[in-house]
Amino acid sequence: MKLFGKIYGTQKDYWVAQGEYNVQEEEPKNKMEKRGKGVNATVFWVTNNLMDDWIQLPDCQPIHIEVARMIVHLPTGNLNANIDSCPPFPGKERHFLRAQLARI
Repeated sequence: MKLFGKIYGTQKDYWVAQGEYNVQEEEPKNKMEKRGKGVNATVFWVTNNLMDDWIQLPDCQPIHIEVARMIVHLPTGNLNANIDSCPPFPGKERHFLRAQLARI
């Protein structure tokens, strides 16, 4: 695990850690790549305060990556915030962050 960096938000900032999570899992039911393969080879954790708990971002889904590439959104610092965009983003800010980190 390593400290990946900081993402500035409009209300709060995110500290991001990157690592690998080695757990055997079944093949996903949808088109999503399973953890440890492709865009889900890396796992990301975020926090707003280095003294608080770290929250693991969900695995990335293809639809999140597709729509995240089409929109511009400034993170708010709230993982449960809705993304108001055109086209509509099919998830919360946590899914948007994970899709953006998959591109790096």
